Amino acid sequence: MRIMAFPRVIATDLDGTLLGAEGLVSERNRRALTSAADMGVKVVIATARPPRTTRHIAEQLPCAAVICGNGAIAHVSGEDPLTRAIAPESAAVVVEKLRNSLPDIGFGVETGTDFFHDSDYFVEPWVPHDWVREVLETTDALLERAVPVTKLLVRCRDTPVDVLHEAATEAVGSLAEVTYSGAHGLLEVSAPGVNKGTTLAMVCDRWGISSEDVVFFGDMPNDLAALSWAGVGYAMASGRPDLLDPALGLRVAPAGHEDGVGRVVEELLAGR
Repeated sequence: MRIMAFPRVIATDLDGTLLGAEGLVSERNRRALTSAADMGVKVVIATARPPRTTRHIAEQLPCAAVICGNGAIAHVSGEDPLTRAIAPESAAVVVEKLRNSLPDIGFGVETGTDFFHDSDYFVEPWVPHDWVREVLETTDALLERAVPVTKLLVRCRDTPVDVLHEAATEAVGSLAEVTYSGAHGLLEVSAPGVNKGTTLAMVCDRWGISSEDVVFFGDMPNDLAALSWAGVGYAMASGRPDLLDPALGLRVAPAGHEDGVGRVVEELLAGR
């Protein structure tokens, strides 16, 4: 198990990690992260969410940086936003390869400000209509209209996400980064090398902070790059069982719905 001094950065995923079952920041988690910031620690959110559904959460916390779209967008306090989008020509090739490899799929695109999808993309009934900017008849029209492609979403209602992930990864190879953050048939595709870990590394480099001084909390496969890069990565006990494999060398935090982030941060603060 890796041992570290008091961290200079505490970074955390949101859904399933910092947020409770109702999608809210608990008072204990908020208080713990605020106390850490008061002691000079830089607090970072790193989420698969787009900025528009992250902003109201970030406003409740003393965030030094907010990373969205699995690393495609980063807002660092006092600096211009960083965007790492999929090149248009690459997006077209990735879509073609996925179409040829996966059955009955639809595509969506997050641009950083809006969400677009094609007519084959299944949208859950609970999704508010105003979350969708526009529905395009074809995927080609989608890619022409929705730019930049900060994240490409691939939806298949009838195939387990781990099966989808394996097939998609084999299909696109090094052309894109493929991951997922839920149990349903939804894949999240980013530009090559773009993930929470590489973007967190870029943000920390701007601050002159190395990985050894970073703690990261996460619960799903899209968190693994950041969990592995950080000096100490905490997998949530309530998260994806694969992340609890001792071979990964991660520590285990209490469940997200049990204020796991806040409880660990309290221990770090108490041991300073």
